[in-house]
Amino acid sequence: MLIKEYRIPLPMSVEEYRIAQLYMIQKKSREETCGEGSGVEILENRPYVDGPGGNGQYTHKVYHIGMHIPSWFRSILPKAALRVEEESWNAYPYTRTRYTCPFVEKFSIDIETYYKTDPGDHVNVFNLSPAEKRQTVLDPIDIVKDPIPPHEYKVEEDPKLYKSVKTKRGPLSEDWIQEYKNNPGKYPIMCAYKLCKVEFRYWGMQSKIERFIHDVGLRKVMVRAHRQAWCWQDEWYGLTIEDIRQLEKEAQLMLAQKMAQFCSENDAEQHGVKEGPGEKDAEANTVSPADTEDATGNSETASGRSLTKQWSTSSKSSRSSKRGGKIPSRHSISEWRMQSIARDSDDSSDDEFFDAHEDLSDNEEMFPKEITKWSSNDLMDKIETPECDDVQAQGPWGEDGIGTPSKIHVLLLVLHGGNILDSGSGDQSSKQGDVNTITTVFDTVMRVHYPAALGHIAIRLVPCPAICSEAFSLVSSLSPYSYDEGCLSNSQDHIPLAALPLLATSSPQYQEAVATVIVRANQAYSEFIRSQEGMSFNGQVCLVGDCVGGILGFDALCYSNQTVSESQNSSRRGIPNEESLPSIPIGPLQPEYNVDFLSCSCPSLHSSVLRNDPGSRRSSSSTMLDGGNIGKFEFEITDFFLFGSPLGLVLALRKTVIPALDIFQLRPACQQVYNLFHPADPSASRLEPLLEKKFYLLPPFNIPRYQRFPLGDGNSAVLADVVQSHGAVFMESTSLSTPISAPQFRGFRRASEISIASQVSGMADSYTASNIANIAAKWWGTKRIDYALYCPDALTAFPTVALPHLFHASYWESTDVVSFLLRQVQLSFLPDLHWVSVFTPSKPREKWLRKRTHVKLRNVTANHRINDTIANEDGPQTLTGRFMYGPLDMVTLTGEKVDIHIMTQPPSGEWVYFDTEISNSSGRISYVIPENRRLGIGVYPVKMVVRGDHTYADSYITVLPKGTEFVVFSIDGSFAASVSIMGSDPKVRAGAVDVVRHWQDLGYLIIYVTGRPDMQKQRVVAWLAQHNFPHGIVSFCDGLVHDPLRHKANFLKSLITDLHMRIHAAYGSTKDISVYSSISLPPTHIYIVGRPTKKLQSQCQFITEGYAAHLAQLEYNHRARPAKNTTRMALRKGSFGLPSQAEFLRKRNHLLRTISSQPSATSPPGEKTKGKEG
Repeated sequence: MLIKEYRIPLPMSVEEYRIAQLYMIQKKSREETCGEGSGVEILENRPYVDGPGGNGQYTHKVYHIGMHIPSWFRSILPKAALRVEEESWNAYPYTRTRYTCPFVEKFSIDIETYYKTDPGDHVNVFNLSPAEKRQTVLDPIDIVKDPIPPHEYKVEEDPKLYKSVKTKRGPLSEDWIQEYKNNPGKYPIMCAYKLCKVEFRYWGMQSKIERFIHDVGLRKVMVRAHRQAWCWQDEWYGLTIEDIRQLEKEAQLMLAQKMAQFCSENDAEQHGVKEGPGEKDAEANTVSPADTEDATGNSETASGRSLTKQWSTSSKSSRSSKRGGKIPSRHSISEWRMQSIARDSDDSSDDEFFDAHEDLSDNEEMFPKEITKWSSNDLMDKIETPECDDVQAQGPWGEDGIGTPSKIHVLLLVLHGGNILDSGSGDQSSKQGDVNTITTVFDTVMRVHYPAALGHIAIRLVPCPAICSEAFSLVSSLSPYSYDEGCLSNSQDHIPLAALPLLATSSPQYQEAVATVIVRANQAYSEFIRSQEGMSFNGQVCLVGDCVGGILGFDALCYSNQTVSESQNSSRRGIPNEESLPSIPIGPLQPEYNVDFLSCSCPSLHSSVLRNDPGSRRSSSSTMLDGGNIGKFEFEITDFFLFGSPLGLVLALRKTVIPALDIFQLRPACQQVYNLFHPADPSASRLEPLLEKKFYLLPPFNIPRYQRFPLGDGNSAVLADVVQSHGAVFMESTSLSTPISAPQFRGFRRASEISIASQVSGMADSYTASNIANIAAKWWGTKRIDYALYCPDALTAFPTVALPHLFHASYWESTDVVSFLLRQVQLSFLPDLHWVSVFTPSKPREKWLRKRTHVKLRNVTANHRINDTIANEDGPQTLTGRFMYGPLDMVTLTGEKVDIHIMTQPPSGEWVYFDTEISNSSGRISYVIPENRRLGIGVYPVKMVVRGDHTYADSYITVLPKGTEFVVFSIDGSFAASVSIMGSDPKVRAGAVDVVRHWQDLGYLIIYVTGRPDMQKQRVVAWLAQHNFPHGIVSFCDGLVHDPLRHKANFLKSLITDLHMRIHAAYGSTKDISVYSSISLPPTHIYIVGRPTKKLQSQCQFITEGYAAHLAQLEYNHRARPAKNTTRMALRKGSFGLPSQAEFLRKRNHLLRTISSQPSATSPPGEKTKGKEG
């Protein structure tokens, strides 16, 4: 929902405005009604008592808009779509109006208005709460200064020229408001305060349509209507309210007669649509009653126009309707399309389109809470949000802006060229509107999940030429239906969309378009550098290219790379030096027209192909290329993001023209390319199979839904990981004929994809590093390139020609896209993502207290660990850790200092030094947090640092109230599908992660228990993090014990008896039944993975059909209830992600992922999120 408050001052009294408003309503209703196809129909007009604003007049109207939209559009819409209903409550000086459309179920406009005797300087007329004010945009309107479109301008309606005969008022100067303030009382003044709430909740287009309704449908019409209210005063001045009521009754009767007459005359034509002689002229007009609320009623229909102008039925159904076919089928098809995408949003989330509900609560804390209604963030995000807002409000960073580091760390340049069906005009305001939309979504996501990033990312627009417009005109003229304007929808259905970018990039003007993009990008960058926030900028620059901008941006990057590669070695990740690349082989000399074609359509091939071909010198265009007139980017670019771009098709054409060309040799001058697209988008195409053909067998990388995984789902997008996990696909001797795709990733409930991927991890053992290196040498970066976004399945039933508009609009308002971009850019300035950037040991390194320690620790690595701690708020809070070195705890750290740090305000707070302890003879320390520093309810990261060498261990302390409910999982018994004691990575049972996440979402504390010794903690927790298991408490045995089952039972008993917690359910193997029975857990809540036996069947519930079926039973049989405690929002949600664990996973070669038998905790954890998609 987009909310704006308009303030419209007028030089008249409040009572005069009331007469003017009502007079204009009835006048415009009379003038603009010509039958059922157009005009206003008054259904009800009566007084009311005790309604909105007290006592007033209620009116129910229907606006018929059929004659104001093109006939081709009218023919494909159901009849219900051609009307807008208005309900208004007029308790002057307060009014309220609501607009709805029967066809568009999730569309509404709600307008509240107060009329005050002031020039528009009243603060908070509507008594909005702080949260409401934060969502509301203030937009003042001046009837003199605000511009009017040239085709709507009328001299008699110009306030700067109009002078009233009756009142002698006017003309108005441009500073008339200020003149009143300087001379109050000189003439009457009033202001209409209008709070307009627009909602259009349909997938992919909410922000664009809501913005259009406000900018065009509301503001534009209100400016014109209020100019008319002033300039028509000689018509209404002197009328009384009784005169107005009489005119309204006459208008209602006249309108009813017109409607009845039209219906009787056209009864025989109700199955067809005829175009009247003056229809084309009528299409240029807009129904605009002078009352601002009434004026908005028509403009909403304009919003419907902008939405549905892109839709068309198939050519067959359209032709049948013109021959008298059945309209009900067309009606049902159109209505089903809209309902299906609306219904899809309900199924997935109510926050589907803007991905954030508006919160209208007075509670400040509730604002970010509502934004993340469907996400799994914790209470800490909400605590941090107001503080970040306060920091934002403090003003510029550094008064002078000189000598201080720039607060901007990431600059996003948006190359906006529109979609392939956009016209050549290229509306600048529309482009800027898309950039404003994605900027708002960035702020929304960062405010909730990355509060420390607020104010550190800048987004700038780089408008691109609409290179496909001429190709679209040409192809449209070739359609079999091009001669019939009334059948334009049929013509568009026959347009081969894939041909448009191919024709566009083959044009001689394409080269000039690329040069234009480079110039504009350099200009945008230089303007940013000269701005206050860009001074001393030293961060990373990323490019975002939409459908057309992505093609232009790619070739611009390739041009920029030519000069670099010729003068110096490439420093891009995972790419060999350019000097070592073989020159592109060229076959027999191509005909001259081919060379000309390539020089225009393949500018990035200039130095590597055309320059080496002597025949190319014969073409004038290639000579221009040699002159170096294209230019290059004057700044370095790290990442290049494509939004639904057909770049793959363009490159495929170039490969076809030059068979000897290898696409991977077109090196864009960036570190990583990301190709984001919706699978149903007809404009999009993949890139990976062009670089390595066997990638067509793999599905694109799925970008997780923001509502379910706001911080990512943990799946790795690193190229080496993907090649390893699909080793059989890339084996030289393997010849797979069918793609690996849909069925295994879909089911009754989609299983965790990382769980599925882990099942094939054994294939990596047979794959060599050289094979991975061969693929990496061709790649544009170190991660996957193709990324698939979610889109409703119902969109596949939409006409193909409508989809480019719809999908292009969806990228700018998608939180899926924005959260993905945030995870990819190197946010090294965020303390909650890179703790090493903010954690500095409070004490410098010192000499060891014992001389022998230095000798003992030679050539061994640290294997420290801290036990996860659970405590009550009012009970003792004790931290215990053990500090050992070597793979099997061969060396004990004895008698040395260990510093204890706790992050007291997670997730992005500062580390607080608590105390220093001396390790005992077994390497252990135990620290009790003093009473005056006890922690409140929450989850707190703990870090213990060895003073002598600054190695460290990480853990959590969880403080809970009594009565907290928890669910237990035995790691080996519940999750592992293969046995692994010390060697390879064990596989995960399919669906196990989803079951754990289900219980976490219900508010239960997750407890993981294992009989493994604590020396394996880093390995086990890293394994849980690798497979994206939800965060929880992990319990290990204290070293090697004789009876690990007894340890599990004693640990669970201590939780129940000492901490007064309640166990709700438990999972494990048959060995764990005795453990769970010993703590009096009923058999109905004990879930065992394995074969059922008669002996144990009465003691537990066996999971025989896998976790997916079990989860379905929990969800649909209501066997799982929400936790009955108050700590749900305090518990840390999300997945494991301790720095030491992330570092443990990162300690591997970029080409081969191996988990060594000796974990390391010595290096700083600075690469926590690198290499991971999420």
